Amino acid sequence: MKEHKVVILGLHFGHDAGVAVLIDGIPKCNLIRERYNRSKHSFGINVSHIEEALLDAKVKVEDIDMISITSTQGFELVVVDRPNDLEFKYGENPNNKYLNPNNNSFEKRLCGNIIECVYQKNKQHNSLKNSFPEYKSIKQEDLGITKSLLNFPSIDFWKDEICLKDIKHIKFNNILTAKEKNQNLFHYPMQITLKGRNIPGVSIQHQLAHAASTFYNCKSNESIILTHDGGIPPGPSSGMIFYGESNKIIPIVPNHLFLGTLYNQIGQFLGFDLFGGAGKLMGLAPYGKPVFFKKEMVGNTYDLRSKGFKEPTQDWIKHCIKLSKLKGYNLDPIGNTNKILEPICVDIAASTQKLFEETLLYTVNCISEMCFNNQISIDTLCYAGGTGLNCPANSLLLKDSSFRNIYIPPNCDDSGLSLGVAQYAYHHLLNKPRLKMTQKSYLSLPYLGLENSKNDLNKAIKKYENQINIEENIDCEQSAANDLHENKIIAWFEGRSEIGPRALGHRSLLSNPSYPENWPRMNELKQREKWRPFAPAVLKEDVNLYFKGLLNESPFMLFTAQVLKSNLPAITHVDGSARVQTVTEETGGLFLILKKLKEISGSSVVLNTSFNGPKEPIVEKPEEAIDFLVTTKLDVLYLNGKKITRK
Repeated sequence: MKEHKVVILGLHFGHDAGVAVLIDGIPKCNLIRERYNRSKHSFGINVSHIEEALLDAKVKVEDIDMISITSTQGFELVVVDRPNDLEFKYGENPNNKYLNPNNNSFEKRLCGNIIECVYQKNKQHNSLKNSFPEYKSIKQEDLGITKSLLNFPSIDFWKDEICLKDIKHIKFNNILTAKEKNQNLFHYPMQITLKGRNIPGVSIQHQLAHAASTFYNCKSNESIILTHDGGIPPGPSSGMIFYGESNKIIPIVPNHLFLGTLYNQIGQFLGFDLFGGAGKLMGLAPYGKPVFFKKEMVGNTYDLRSKGFKEPTQDWIKHCIKLSKLKGYNLDPIGNTNKILEPICVDIAASTQKLFEETLLYTVNCISEMCFNNQISIDTLCYAGGTGLNCPANSLLLKDSSFRNIYIPPNCDDSGLSLGVAQYAYHHLLNKPRLKMTQKSYLSLPYLGLENSKNDLNKAIKKYENQINIEENIDCEQSAANDLHENKIIAWFEGRSEIGPRALGHRSLLSNPSYPENWPRMNELKQREKWRPFAPAVLKEDVNLYFKGLLNESPFMLFTAQVLKSNLPAITHVDGSARVQTVTEETGGLFLILKKLKEISGSSVVLNTSFNGPKEPIVEKPEEAIDFLVTTKLDVLYLNGKKITRK
């Protein structure tokens, strides 16, 4: 008799929504919705995408043992197509033997009014409208809309105003002693009907989903877990500290940080969009100096309230403006992105980055002291949430914090939540043991997008056959290395796409970093702001030849280093830094390209950026890749073993 395989379906409904399939604890597929409707940071779930993910994982609806869900704070559960095929009801599922029935004892607190904002005729909500373009063609009443669960039970002392310094004195061991009770705080049972089948379900708290996405994918069996994003503090919804051991995750205390909100709002203050502004702010900061940094504002929300700062972000803006007037800055460029490189804008960006880094480092050091005071020796910090994309801050933690290992997953933003909730259900709720994380499985984690069929490829080629030339049966890696040496910009499209927001060699635009003109040239190709920097990819074995200060491997492009060589101008930021990706055999074809480029030129470094057009997600399908080639100045496209150029 065939052994039953445990199948978990993970669904995340908030921005950067996604569908994940887990079989016996192994991630099989992770579909990010924005890649399919071609609108960045999309929210909601399509039943058709669930079907596509199940087909890719070679399972059926009848095989699913549990559906695990979450959403971004304030985002309801929106079913975009065929809402009658996916329905939710909170409460114990009669078939659900996995969940602690005590979870029924707390009052359900539901939220969600984002879809109302989308359908309002209000320009203030344009960023939300852009993340749900279906509002133009689907009536609101034709959607499936269920409120999401935001507030979960808490430990009594969480109601106190906990400053960062107080974290040091938390009786960590007392929480672990009561872990049978505390480990069930952040999930709630549901009844979920998918295509007519009633399936045991569970709703997972947002920050716990982040915690699962990092802890279950790291190599350590024990870890402190820090999560933080743009949720509004104070409280557990904006950030938490957890303890992970073996297959369990225990909530310890909210961190009450405001960094995610600060970064998003300062980005908007300078003129960037709500979504995407944080990344631009990080790239802008090295152009300025942190002249407005104020050590007194290092702390969490309660630290600042004790010092009289009731609205941290607004108080920070007021402080920067007041000081800038005293120093004689011209304030007119604020909010005008055409003047974003003016001193006032870049210095506010640099000062905000400094405040971000110092607050994060102080937080992590307080966590480390908490462990020490409880006589618990932990050398690994797992970190997730949108703030984990801040590479300079990550590097500072690795350099100056007390933790020897800092693990951040490639999908640390909300796109990682669908996989995180699936893994939490499998390991924590079903009590299945952790899988051994080998170096190969660790490095292969990003590549979980759908496998494109030969039929998809043939259809795309047929559509553009009058506009393209195709070469087959060639050594594509050798040809790509030759093209890069000849200073061509190439696109590399291979196998499954990357999860997370950064291209890591399967959907990448590549160019030769030794030519300074390739910085503006690539920005022009992607129609990005000219000042925005680019990242290098380098063979892991050669990283110390070109970069210093990278204290560990950086396969997911989440840490920075200083550039040692002066002959890499296209990837060297104005402060001499670079956001490095270390490449190994598990990366795929990019590894061989770098090997062959090294044989030709002596250098194993390329400029690597995401394969996408302006304001678009990373390309997912062959048709999108070929369309990019024929509508831009891209020189060459390498598409699953074929070399394609324009006629």
